[in-house]
Amino acid sequence: MKKKIITEKELPIVEDVLTKWSGKLTWPAFAEALAKRLNRASISTFTLMGDAGIKQAFQRRKKTLKDAKSQMTSETGDVTIDALLKENSELKGQIDHLKAEHSVKEKIWKETFIRWQYNLSQMPNVDMSKLQQEIDKPFHKTDRDA
Repeated sequence: MKKKIITEKELPIVEDVLTKWSGKLTWPAFAEALAKRLNRASISTFTLMGDAGIKQAFQRRKKTLKDAKSQMTSETGDVTIDALLKENSELKGQIDHLKAEHSVKEKIWKETFIRWQYNLSQMPNVDMSKLQQEIDKPFHKTDRDA
């Protein structure tokens, strides 16, 4: 009779390792994590695959991880590094566009201000020193003013 590597007492530990698993689940990674948890030097992946109960539990967990990933992908979009790099690049492009747009608008406002200032200086009876005075009241209407 073949020696049983994983005992009945250790099966709950196997299930616990699988339940708490996150990320990509592979037989070698699982065997290594289980060996650490059971304080063993190593456990063969073939030994684990040879146990029907462990194999079924492994396949179920792998399927739930895959389903969770695909659900997350469909809800939030692709979460791969490539997708994040693409999004980052697009956001940088938007920032550059907004900076350029802001610069153009700032130039237009500056030119408008200078034109108004010049035109006011050419009007008779306009005291240019009064144009520089601080405003006592808020410049824009508030909800209370309406």
